[in-house]
Amino acid sequence: MSSIPLRLSPRSTFGLGWLLIAAIFLSFVGCSQENPAPEPRIALDSGPVNAPGTTAAPLLFREEILPFSYERGESGAAWPCEVTGGGVAMLDVDGDGDLDLFFAQGVPLPVGKMDPAQAPADVLLLNDGKGHFTDVSKVWGLSSKGYGQGLAVADYDADGDPDVYVTRYGANTMWRNDGGRFSDVTAEAGVGCPLWSLGAAFLDYDGDGDLDLLVANYFEFDPTQAPFLRLADGKAEYGPPDTFGGLPDVLYRNDGNGRFSDVTAEAGISDQARGMGVLAADFDGDHRMDILVANDAEANALWRNLGNGKFEEIASAVGIDLNGQGKSEANMGIAHGDTDGDGLQDVIISHFFGEHDTLWRARGGTNSGLFYQDETFQAGLGGDSRPFTGWGIALEDFDSDGWLDFVVTNGQIRQELSQKYPYENPPIFWLGQADRKFRNVTSSAGAYFEALHMGRGLAAGDLDGDGDLDLVITHHKAPSVVLWNESAPVGRWLKLDLRGRAPNRDAIGAEVTVEASGRRLVRSVDGGGSYLSVNDRRLHFGLGKIEQVDRVTVRWPSGREESKTDVPLNRAIRWDELE
Repeated sequence: MSSIPLRLSPRSTFGLGWLLIAAIFLSFVGCSQENPAPEPRIALDSGPVNAPGTTAAPLLFREEILPFSYERGESGAAWPCEVTGGGVAMLDVDGDGDLDLFFAQGVPLPVGKMDPAQAPADVLLLNDGKGHFTDVSKVWGLSSKGYGQGLAVADYDADGDPDVYVTRYGANTMWRNDGGRFSDVTAEAGVGCPLWSLGAAFLDYDGDGDLDLLVANYFEFDPTQAPFLRLADGKAEYGPPDTFGGLPDVLYRNDGNGRFSDVTAEAGISDQARGMGVLAADFDGDHRMDILVANDAEANALWRNLGNGKFEEIASAVGIDLNGQGKSEANMGIAHGDTDGDGLQDVIISHFFGEHDTLWRARGGTNSGLFYQDETFQAGLGGDSRPFTGWGIALEDFDSDGWLDFVVTNGQIRQELSQKYPYENPPIFWLGQADRKFRNVTSSAGAYFEALHMGRGLAAGDLDGDGDLDLVITHHKAPSVVLWNESAPVGRWLKLDLRGRAPNRDAIGAEVTVEASGRRLVRSVDGGGSYLSVNDRRLHFGLGKIEQVDRVTVRWPSGREESKTDVPLNRAIRWDELE
């Protein structure tokens, strides 16, 4: 029989006696009479056990200002890139168990106007585990590299710590984490795409174990021709994106030696659209990573992985290219999750003022039978989101009742005659419900949600280790904020920190199924998502009033399946893939 190692951090409030009892109990879990299968190695983290509430409690977030403000640059001629950045990433940069924050930073325009030694640089805020963040950017070697837009995070070199890829208006940057310091290895890695890049995602598209990189590029413009729109009074204004031609996306293959190769043409990725958000996930259930690109003011692209190093574009074939009215929208941020409890993960994409955030629910099973259906209005999301321009989004169970909730940060780009809110918009928070509909609770979610903001990037994750999910949102013309989740717990929860075998230590592509009281909750470790931002990579499962999980099954990117029974609730669990 094999035992399960327990690992609790110094913050644990449990006594030694409890630990001994737990260790003895867990060492006998899952044993069979003969030929027992190896037990998955899991370890309990330290967070406090929250007793679930007996009745539904209101959602409540407390706002705290962070020491980061995004630099738009403000050329004076309304360059299009001024309105699109910037992203935020949640990552444990120093391996202490707490989520730190990395921000992509802009610079005054044009790039090079300011001495790089004096220009703003990307920002790293270190979390002390108690909700305090310290700017350690210079200590970690971050220096100005140009006009930052978005972020992707993964341990691409399999050395045990997360690296950061920053997309830019201009050449992108690969920051390699060398354990206490970041090094710019862009030239060495060969991933300095010089196009205007927005979204990016790490994924293992070719099944060789290491992590490749997809970069979504936006459009090309001539700064000497700006501004591209003027108001009646002659003031420069930002032109609509559909007046510009799109740029090709780029797929970089990880060659396993610290370098990447551009295999875009070889892989058959041939679009030239205005790419914004990116999500890499197994959309069709064939256990290969596909790529969804949210294209601005044109059809989305869904690249199905054929398994032979090539992709085919199937967005139209499966119904996720256009909305239910057959119209293309200003597609921006992407969220992925099962909103109706059928075991298939759905997609929500944020959109421009006058449209709506669109929910495509997966239908028809997996593989060749899969298709998507626009159920935005049936789910209660359509009307409330029409007046706003949405950017960063998240589908997570913020109250742990067993149903995914939806949050979006909004902010306008230019003045619209028919819009009530010219630039700053209110965010929106919807609670998912057992009737498969969403309920707008924005007005009762805290003071932040009652105010107006120019939101852009958004990331969700447990920043203080208390078991619920917090938010970080970046703004234009205002500091970024952390929204601490102070809601009374509605239900029990389970958090899984999956650690795959090298070289895919992040387990990107892993699929998890939790079976409990007749329900099947499905999550996956995806690449990319939200808008230019990176969520907590750990998977959070709200369980409502469920008192016991029957089984948790992980299908690792390697194809190995591992299961565990009698998994403890209200705890964060580290689960290492068996060698």
